[in-house]
Amino acid sequence: MPQPLTALDDLTSDDFLRQLAALREQREQIDRHIRACLAYAREFTSPRPYTLASLAEAAGLSISGVRTAYTTADCETVARALGRAPRRQA
Repeated sequence: MPQPLTALDDLTSDDFLRQLAALREQREQIDRHIRACLAYAREFTSPRPYTLASLAEAAGLSISGVRTAYTTADCETVARALGRAPRRQA
């Protein structure tokens, strides 16, 4: 859990900037994980992928946002982690 906002007043300028950079890195890690989960749900599940609508609702995206959220690189990351190719290539 992040520090309460009232604790920000106690930080030095450098500490504040380090904390902000650390939060950005956490957000980027979460974004990468969400993209990998979407790639898994659409490309690696069988017999059928999760629906775009259900993923959109769960991820807080639009249906078109789910379609474009993950890339080939995200699929390759999932494939390496699972040790298998996506459904379409299997």
